[in-house]
Amino acid sequence: MIRFLSLLATIAFLSCNSNTKPTAETTEQTEPTEPTETSETDVNFKSVSAPVPYSGSWISKDYLQIINKDQSPRKAQETSEEVFITLPANTLKPATMIYNFHEAMDNLVLLNRNGNFELWEKQNDSLVSAKYTIEKLADDTIKIGGKTFVKINPDLSGDQPRVLETLLFEGKYTNKKGEPVEFKRNGEVTGLGKYNYYLPVIDYFDAGLQVDQVGLGVTREKMDYFSFKFQKDKFDIYTLKCKEVDPVDKRCVDVTFGTKVYELQKTK
Repeated sequence: MIRFLSLLATIAFLSCNSNTKPTAETTEQTEPTEPTETSETDVNFKSVSAPVPYSGSWISKDYLQIINKDQSPRKAQETSEEVFITLPANTLKPATMIYNFHEAMDNLVLLNRNGNFELWEKQNDSLVSAKYTIEKLADDTIKIGGKTFVKINPDLSGDQPRVLETLLFEGKYTNKKGEPVEFKRNGEVTGLGKYNYYLPVIDYFDAGLQVDQVGLGVTREKMDYFSFKFQKDKFDIYTLKCKEVDPVDKRCVDVTFGTKVYELQKTK
């Protein structure tokens, strides 16, 4: 089933139509024969555990290319569709396909059918159909359905994989005074005054998210949100300027860049 993930609780992280058609399982009526290795494998692939050579975290190549080129999570989300998945170390284990970092299909199970790794949809404890086939393209590249994914190694110490922390923010910087600032892949930050933690916004499918945003907090539980711009190694952080407030919900629904509060230069 498809479920919505909250803006701040995920990156994990969150449907779009797949281009891969489900593979129907068929059974032919034949004369009784002695069991063969093929027929036994075909019968048992839904119940036999096998190691998975593709275990780990995978990001859509399209999403990664936009992050590297434009350094904008908001822009990268616009055409992502299937964008992120963590594959288990063994078959028969669940996997969740993230769509646009906004929705998720969390009823997938990884199977090995006659040497082919497939993600099957599970309904009411039954494996009903193959949703995606996985194909190896290179050691760090696979194809899931018709989409190419690249292996990444996000920090996994939190509730959700820290994708943007690893792909975009992690690094050492200096401020205008030449003082060191560091954004760590585990969501910690040093050199920004009272702030100890940061949380990039990864889902922009809502009101009030017209610019890229990042939360800065004294603790992880309470964040102050800012807008930001990357221009190669230049990283500027701004306040958020509200342009329009919803009179019913009493919340800002249109924002833009406010005053620049941090001007950073990446050093490594």
